[in-house]
Amino acid sequence: MQARSNMDYSAIKGNDGLCRFLLVMGFVVSAVLMMAASRGDLSPDEIVSLETALTPQNWLAVVTQNANDNNHLLNTFLLRLLGWQQNLFVYRIPAVLFGIYTIAALAWTARRWSGETAVWIVYLAGLSYPVILYSSEARGYAPAMFFAVISFEMLQQCRERSTWSRLILFWASLCLGFLSHFSFAIIWVALGGWSLVREKYAGSFLRSAVVNLAKLYAVPAIFVVGIYLVFIRHIIILGGALTNSRWEVAGSAAAHALGLPDKTGLCTVSIFSVSALAGCAIWNLFRQKRSEWIFFGLVLFVAPVLVVLLLHPNFLFFRYFIVCFPFFYLLLAFIFAEWFRKPAGIRMVPVALTLAITTGHLLKVATLLDLGRGSYRQALNDMAAATPGRLIRVGGDGDFQNGRLVHFYGLFLPPSRQVEYIPLAKISSERPDWVVVYSLPPNPILEMKDLEVKYNLFSFYPCSGVSGLNWSVYRLSAESAANRMPKDVKQAPENIGDKHLN
Repeated sequence: MQARSNMDYSAIKGNDGLCRFLLVMGFVVSAVLMMAASRGDLSPDEIVSLETALTPQNWLAVVTQNANDNNHLLNTFLLRLLGWQQNLFVYRIPAVLFGIYTIAALAWTARRWSGETAVWIVYLAGLSYPVILYSSEARGYAPAMFFAVISFEMLQQCRERSTWSRLILFWASLCLGFLSHFSFAIIWVALGGWSLVREKYAGSFLRSAVVNLAKLYAVPAIFVVGIYLVFIRHIIILGGALTNSRWEVAGSAAAHALGLPDKTGLCTVSIFSVSALAGCAIWNLFRQKRSEWIFFGLVLFVAPVLVVLLLHPNFLFFRYFIVCFPFFYLLLAFIFAEWFRKPAGIRMVPVALTLAITTGHLLKVATLLDLGRGSYRQALNDMAAATPGRLIRVGGDGDFQNGRLVHFYGLFLPPSRQVEYIPLAKISSERPDWVVVYSLPPNPILEMKDLEVKYNLFSFYPCSGVSGLNWSVYRLSAESAANRMPKDVKQAPENIGDKHLN
């Protein structure tokens, strides 16, 4: 096996300068895109994360009194360290750094196969839309990806020559990865299963195998049990996914991995394409008698399938599998580097596939850079400019999302202006000056069911998708404003028809 690795390296040794140049260029472009994507307004989920970090009175309460699925503990600790910031991009700096380090770690671990593989991985993962998206967002997905790659590399180093420093780094990567996001359990299953199978094929006696596995996983396992007792068993789900189909969730993850449109009709195509590419690479690893095929099979197929089957589909998002994405790109880099060494006709296949995949990703990245995760601050500023008087009264079609957005970005209005959010149940009776809608495409007129209340479309504030909300802002019509009841007149709240607001 080592002879093959040396042979591959010597075959490209003459191109070391070109490989190094391409590696650096890809890395720089990826880092620049992550930094550029970190601009703009915080998404609703980021605002919830920020509230979770800054609201508790002490550090212990962050863990014991905020057990919700949006509390990504490591990210929460980092946000609390940063404190209140006027410049919102500051909250995304840790994610950007973790994202950049993830690409560097992937190139580092890809060197085991060849220098060419390191070049391919920088472009495949570094220009990936989901990697750039979650490496520029103040949540736990970027550190989870980073520690997933580090744990994979450190386990191999511990197998080659175990030292206390390497073992401690492996423990730390497992613990910090789990603190980043609990979807890191996928990595635990894959690494643990790989270690178990390797012990079996190594012919270790039962006692020796148990000692070796305990040495690697006992300390992190005790840590995870503690997190479960203190936090996980008390966790509540703040929201549900938009889809109710496990197949759609899997298709969405596959489509995002390949840069394809996230369309229901493309689910089968996306899943088949990912499975075919990953399966081909795993088969090549198996033929070369490299035990990594076991890990990749577990991390890309077995563990994700278990998650899909065990979790209710209403609480599944494609981003829960983001820890798998770096390893999918690592497999692609491996097989593309292999194909690139073939005759000229075959050599164009990985080039064409890479161009197609990166083009799809970069088109989505361009939309992200253009629209960001929404324009909520601009929307409130525009409403403030068009509202006479000090008070800006705003209603919305989703109190959890819109209420938080209005209250949060209201903090950035001039001191002379004040915003009041009207809950959905009170819109009919209160008739606020403004209504923001995120669940519908913009229509010229928003009309309340069974009431003579009309809102005219004021402006539309789009987002790039995935993270963030499209905001349609409506203004109370002049005739409806003239008929508005005084606030002290009590009236039973009317429901807004499901056709209009949900």
